Amino acid sequence: MPKDMIELENITKVYRMGKVEINALRGVTLSITAGEMVSIIGASGSGKSTMLNIIGCLDKPTSGKYLFDGVDVSQLNDNQLAEMRNKKIGFVFQDFNLLPRATALANVELPLIYSGGVHHRRERTAEALEWVGLGGRANHKPTELSGGEQQRVAIARALVNNPALILADEPTGNLDTHSSAEIMSIFRQLHQEGKTIILITHETDIAAQAQRTIRLSDGRITS
Repeated sequence: MPKDMIELENITKVYRMGKVEINALRGVTLSITAGEMVSIIGASGSGKSTMLNIIGCLDKPTSGKYLFDGVDVSQLNDNQLAEMRNKKIGFVFQDFNLLPRATALANVELPLIYSGGVHHRRERTAEALEWVGLGGRANHKPTELSGGEQQRVAIARALVNNPALILADEPTGNLDTHSSAEIMSIFRQLHQEGKTIILITHETDIAAQAQRTIRLSDGRITS
């Protein structure tokens, strides 16, 4: 039986801006099983991005407990968090976050460089680009690629370290309908191959393509 990869227990996140407190998450409890494809949907300000930052070890909760693969994230120092992000989590963002002056190959290679000591780096990078259908575009820079192609480069970069979890934040938000369908097809294929995928979105048609949809409103899970 698959085990829980993500376990959030009564997670809160409070941001303080001067004397003002903003409650971004209000007691979120959630489990996501290894191999699941889950969408988290909600309006702007619902807490989606805050939840992604906590799940992705980019931020720590104000209170509550978060276990990633059985590890209590709150006990990790900054270096350990950085290592977990690099080796266990692949990130895909709405704005692609590619280096504009670097080729597709160089962009995808970055996580392997940060890891250090990775053998056959160029071969692994080329394989990742081939997997997303961009083997012939390896030497193109982002400005020479369409939006859909740039997002495929970003997915290849997320995959190159063979992470346990793919976190995608509005991955189709800047794409046309055709490109969105191509990107979602890649995510479905990754899911079929056993990857755990969490999609953050505000689009109901995108959310519906996951196994399970979690709705957030005002920092709380509503369904």
